[in-house]
Amino acid sequence: MSAIRNCIHIFYLQFTNTNLTMKSLKIILFVTFFLTVITLNAQEKKATFGVKAGLNLTDITSDKGNYNNTKTKAGFHAGITLDYAFTPRWYLLTGLEYTSKGVKIELSPADQDVTAAYVQLPVSAGYKFQVSEDMAILVSAGPYFAYGIHGKIKQGSYEQDTFGDITLKRFDSGMNLGVALEWRKLCFSLGGELGFVNVMQKNNNEANTKNSTLSVGYKF
Repeated sequence: MSAIRNCIHIFYLQFTNTNLTMKSLKIILFVTFFLTVITLNAQEKKATFGVKAGLNLTDITSDKGNYNNTKTKAGFHAGITLDYAFTPRWYLLTGLEYTSKGVKIELSPADQDVTAAYVQLPVSAGYKFQVSEDMAILVSAGPYFAYGIHGKIKQGSYEQDTFGDITLKRFDSGMNLGVALEWRKLCFSLGGELGFVNVMQKNNNEANTKNSTLSVGYKF
């Protein structure tokens, strides 16, 4: 427990001198605590750590038919991964990543470009098909939890912060699906995310995020 307290104390000292809000700090500390506990437990369990990075293709969707004038926006993601093996077939897949999402909205006289960056925590169940000694296919599904940390809305010379009282909410959550090809320590994966939370503030029409991902990873 002392290791956990020390880790949280270090993060507290680092971030109290920044412009992060207290709510942002609490999110960061919670994630730090979560990953620290996993790291300490992983010393005695079947856990594999890794890193990954890749491409995002993001848009927004609405059940009410709003936002028909949007275009997909390219972004990226990068982070750390943790695979915990309950059995040789069943896995818990989690980690922590920085992910840049957003959307392009066709408006007159100029398109609106929305960038939204999040700290994201996926928690998925995975099933592994062992193809050969060096190769496996891993399919997964589960929720994700994301908290917006920065972003900009730009339209011509106009610019404002993405997250605010009249723009986007900071919290997002939804379901992610994925399939990965593992070859030795390399991992190539395709994924899809569909948000279940209305990310728009109350003065805007409701919308949910959707995102397709292409990733390359390395597992230590």
